Amino acid sequence: MTPWIDIVRDPLPGRRGKPRTSGLTMVIDTGLAPGTVRDIVESAGDWIDYWKFGFGTSALYSLDVLRSKMDVLSTSGIVPYPGGTLFEIALYQDKADRLLEKARELGFTCIEISDGTVEMDAPIRHKWIREAKRRGFVVLTETGKKRAGLTMSVEQYATQLAEDLACGADYAILEGRESGRNVGFYRSDGSILEEEIGRLMELLPSPDRVIWEAPQKSQQEFFVRKLGVNVNLGNIPATEVTALEALRRGLRSDTLRLVLEPDGRSQSPLMAGIQF
Repeated sequence: MTPWIDIVRDPLPGRRGKPRTSGLTMVIDTGLAPGTVRDIVESAGDWIDYWKFGFGTSALYSLDVLRSKMDVLSTSGIVPYPGGTLFEIALYQDKADRLLEKARELGFTCIEISDGTVEMDAPIRHKWIREAKRRGFVVLTETGKKRAGLTMSVEQYATQLAEDLACGADYAILEGRESGRNVGFYRSDGSILEEEIGRLMELLPSPDRVIWEAPQKSQQEFFVRKLGVNVNLGNIPATEVTALEALRRGLRSDTLRLVLEPDGRSQSPLMAGIQF
């Protein structure tokens, strides 16, 4: 319970608490120390659902460091998993089966399957989604290449997302990298291809099972505005989780404006009973 609970309510209501299946926040960790992870989880753990060890970084930690981080996360109800690039490398080296075995041995319960760099045709992709599910993993897939611009048509994006989910993926991720620039539906300055992403939203079979990688505040604001406070967002820098939660709830100017009239004073029905 927060110290302000009896004074200020969320201007944007309806934020779901844990356990939740939508409104997910996925953090990207590109090399944080165990103590830093512990501090972040202590202050913001209630708002984090998935924790990605970015790209292949989990292969660089000692066993003690990796397990220390995973223990902090797992005991706080946060699901850690290795980035999809690690799976791609294992696939390229003909070690995908061994990677799944090792992931289970290390205590991972979630795996990401992607083809952002290493090419993977649909039958192979579907095979590994099903195999990971057969072994009891939560499966996240990622659609989109780690190259500049849109590398597929909107319809191809929608088809791959739908096929991944039909094969058993729990959630499908839209590629945005850790920068949110010059990749997928993001221009080089981080602005959004709104027409294209709007078309994709219309084609999605299960919007609540899509995670939008949105590392930049302007991108997060866009998705909250379009899809609501319980949109699934990913690749959030660990130190910005609380800022994102404030954005979701209207506790930040960018989204507080959504419930105010143009004069900045009149209240919409969502704000009934809230005094400023």
